[in-house]
Amino acid sequence: MSWQTPTRPRWAERLIEHGHAVGGACNIVSLLPDELIDVARSSTGLGDFGEGRWREHFEILVRALDEESDLHLLGRTVVRTEIIQALRNRLLLTELWRRRPEILGDEITQPVFIVGSPRSGTSILHELMAQDPASRTPALWEMNHPVEALEAKGPDWAQSADLVTQFWHDLQPEYETMHANSGHLPNECIFITLHEFLSDHWSGCHNVPSYSRHLIASDQRPAYEFHKRFLKTLQQREPSRRWLLKAPSHLFQMRALFDVYPDAHIIRMHRDPRKTLASAISLMGTLKWMRCDRVDMSEAPGQLAFGFATIYQREIEEREKGLLPDERFIDVQFQDVVRNPVGCVEEIYRRLDWPMTDEIAKRIGDYAENKPKGSRGRHEYSLEEIGLDADREGERFRFYMERFEVASE
Repeated sequence: MSWQTPTRPRWAERLIEHGHAVGGACNIVSLLPDELIDVARSSTGLGDFGEGRWREHFEILVRALDEESDLHLLGRTVVRTEIIQALRNRLLLTELWRRRPEILGDEITQPVFIVGSPRSGTSILHELMAQDPASRTPALWEMNHPVEALEAKGPDWAQSADLVTQFWHDLQPEYETMHANSGHLPNECIFITLHEFLSDHWSGCHNVPSYSRHLIASDQRPAYEFHKRFLKTLQQREPSRRWLLKAPSHLFQMRALFDVYPDAHIIRMHRDPRKTLASAISLMGTLKWMRCDRVDMSEAPGQLAFGFATIYQREIEEREKGLLPDERFIDVQFQDVVRNPVGCVEEIYRRLDWPMTDEIAKRIGDYAENKPKGSRGRHEYSLEEIGLDADREGERFRFYMERFEVASE
């Protein structure tokens, strides 16, 4: 068995067919690199995209999107929008930093990153901990419109970003059962690093094998350095709060993260890999199906299982050898978040030496109670559906589950 594509809404099928009718969506929506750059420049009146090797990463990505991803009309439209938005933001940020160089002289002190495999509970823990007013989490709308957020210019950018994310649900309703999306919710750091064109966002939503290889081989420190400048910018709105950040993809780049944020703390989520694998494949396939005409996930389960096992083993070794600062990791079980969210967060606060009050605990408890699992519909998935054997995968990940005392699901 292998993952099966969900049924598309009829309106989407009809619109996608407009691209097929003219020999391909590429004949309607261009992804030519120079044109994308010209649009960003002409729409902002700016020309300086800032330092770094972003252009190399950008061109490899766009070529992969154009030649490998088999994007349908809606997919090309959505990704063209995202690329132009990223380019515009680079221009606007570079100009902002030129005018206000003191922004980059600011400090980011002891940020906390929630990290774990995709589908291990990082999002719900991020949202629960965001209920504390002392913590600063980046909302998606701020990451989409960082300069506008700082300068409060133009329309209601939060509402605009929210409408854009709601379109993802319209495009594939099953997606809403898998992940809560809103312009107002705290979201992943991939929406910051995508501006450097080194981000799992691009490979997670599209069939881009050449870009994925490039991403793995690239030095990620420039992406984290850009990430830090980005946070310094958002910090101008609320300068006295501590940063609470999140992305599963940090797990693959822990050395680069600590190179740029040596005083960071990591909240490391743990969950039975047999659950996270099946759920992640379902999510990844759906994300690609939202943008691509054809999606073949037949090899993805085996590749992902091997990749997860390799990363887990590397993490264990690097923490044991001191290549990663083990004392800065707080290991958290997914099951503890589900069974006792308030108590779990209280223990995290104790480890971080953060103050916990009755009011904060009540906020967390209320949020958890009002957002039960499956409140947007049930996300159905299984190992058998993606062609993996539970016993075999149990053996593959035995070392990880024993090392971190992960409960079997």
